[in-house]
Amino acid sequence: MSDRASSGAGAPIVMPKLGLTMAEGLIAEWKVAPGEAVSAGQVLFVVETDKISNEIEAPADGTILSLLAEEGATVAVGAPVATWTGPGQGTGGAEQPPAPLSEPVVAPPAAAPARGERRLSTPFARRLAQQAGIDLADVGGSGARGRIKARDVQAAIDRRTTAPAVSAPAPRGRDLRALIAARVTRSKAEIPHFYLSADARFDALAALRREVNADPSSPGKLSVTAFLGAAVGRALALHPEANGVWRGDRVEPLDAIAIGIAVEAPGGVMAPVVPLGGGIHDFASALDAAIERARQGRLGAADVGAAAIGISNVGMFAVRSLTPIIDPDQSFMLGVGAPRAAFRADENGAPVAVREVTLTLACDHRAIDGAAAARFLATIVELIEHPVRLLLPIRS
Repeated sequence: MSDRASSGAGAPIVMPKLGLTMAEGLIAEWKVAPGEAVSAGQVLFVVETDKISNEIEAPADGTILSLLAEEGATVAVGAPVATWTGPGQGTGGAEQPPAPLSEPVVAPPAAAPARGERRLSTPFARRLAQQAGIDLADVGGSGARGRIKARDVQAAIDRRTTAPAVSAPAPRGRDLRALIAARVTRSKAEIPHFYLSADARFDALAALRREVNADPSSPGKLSVTAFLGAAVGRALALHPEANGVWRGDRVEPLDAIAIGIAVEAPGGVMAPVVPLGGGIHDFASALDAAIERARQGRLGAADVGAAAIGISNVGMFAVRSLTPIIDPDQSFMLGVGAPRAAFRADENGAPVAVREVTLTLACDHRAIDGAAAARFLATIVELIEHPVRLLLPIRS
């Protein structure tokens, strides 16, 4: 054991910053205990924010000395949550670490609260309850402050298997819904939105997608959202003034190009951020993987990178248009509707049947003015209508 460990001192394990605007995180679950030896890559604890639930791994081998925050506690970014014999994490020396918690107290299962009251629960417990059709309002929590853990849900499942079958109500996802509500309320309160709309002809993109996906040499299938993301990414490359976010009192340019993608997930919409670079198939592969993680409730720190824009595509629901709300970490949100038939004049003035999609761009007026935003949207439209360029690599 190191001299530091033997002397009783320890280096801090701190609350990580998992998003540009993250100021604090909730300790959802500890995976380790004082005195436990851990290996690099082993999960130490689970953090919940308003965007993700993330497992925090050990950066190196070491031994946990003390836990400084209970399960259910909200901790500021950069504040110590534990001490250990491994390397410190950016809070300076740990000559006098904060006093550790007293020995954890395991509370008896708490009585179920009144209907509609928010319940604290771990991410794994929520997933287990959803899969089993268990309503968390009917589960007593054995964790700190009555927090529901996986073992509490499993006990409820075991009790149900020995009891007469009843119809369990579907989980309502109150925790995530409340976090989403707080986030969009903050967005509308803080961001001066303005909106631009345009119709884009969709025939050429649809035809190109069919041709590429039918090619046996294609590395993978391309979704409509992959083409939309590629169009938005290339437009950002052509309009670098749009690839920035408002921070404090100025626009902060972003070094790389990435796109947020709204995904329907259990309990509400999540928006992983997918980087662009290389070819459209590279982006499509990363996009598909991020969407799957979002649907499984397994988004991590890599999914909350910096992005200037998000896309919300509701075309699969036959909705004509969407006026979206900007994510607080971004400057734009592009709402995409369903393709629809329309008649437009050709070069000779004769009516021709086409398919169009309506694009609605929500913009942060602090970060961009109307004319620049209009040029940005016009470029997105042009790329959708002439999509061959989307097959070329994107240099971010």
